Amino acid sequence: MTDTRLVRRLFDDLAFEYDQHLPFFATYGRELVAWCGLRKGQKVLDLAAGRGAITGPAARAVGAQGEVLAVDNAPNMLRALVADLGDLPQVSTRVMDVHALDLPDASFDVVTCGFTLHFLDDPARVLAEAHRVLRPGGLLAFSGPATGRAQAPAGEDDGWAFYGRLMAETGQRTSRCNPFTPPSRPLPELCAEAGFTGVEEHDARTWFAFRDPQHHWDWNMSHGFRGFVESLEPELAEEFKTRMFEGLARLHAAGGIVVQSTVAFTKVWK
Repeated sequence: MTDTRLVRRLFDDLAFEYDQHLPFFATYGRELVAWCGLRKGQKVLDLAAGRGAITGPAARAVGAQGEVLAVDNAPNMLRALVADLGDLPQVSTRVMDVHALDLPDASFDVVTCGFTLHFLDDPARVLAEAHRVLRPGGLLAFSGPATGRAQAPAGEDDGWAFYGRLMAETGQRTSRCNPFTPPSRPLPELCAEAGFTGVEEHDARTWFAFRDPQHHWDWNMSHGFRGFVESLEPELAEEFKTRMFEGLARLHAAGGIVVQSTVAFTKVWK
């Protein structure tokens, strides 16, 4: 089970560094909004909005006559969002638990959620809440890891094989609980149970290049991956970091640290 309190504290602590080393979430936020085809004047709810990777592009898509409400349970994330997007009057923020939205029924045209549903404590409840606040015919769009395809080598060389082995071996050696626990059932299945119809899916792919091993590590430690590292016993965490740097150094020496990221986009309708 995902530890909601630990996750909230983690992201509150990360807020002012989040997505600053490399625009990973911002890149996919723009792509998700473009894929949704938002229209001028629409009212959008962005769940677990973070620093506004989706909020910003959505606000520009709906224009001054539209509205985007960004909600998150980490206050510092919303403070950072306001600092980044304060010039957009159509954006408002509220600290809120996405499992229990303090919002009226049928009040939004679109609900979005970026990189969050896959580790929430009760995604079925969140989906039910999203369905409740959507107007009839409304759209829910969300993103998350494309399972098993999240990181891949940049060419035919198998230089990234160390990464999967390291993650698997480290996970087996710790007695502590990873604060992020994936859902036990596929999200499209949970969407159907919440009342959504017409599932549409898309794999978005982007290449990301890192300057050196430290850049890759700093990026990893600026988002949810840090929760995994901090869940390890101190000695194991230090060994994990050492082995990670060794593998990254080999990639760097062989031509560069380049990651092909594949992210799953999903759309469903009320």
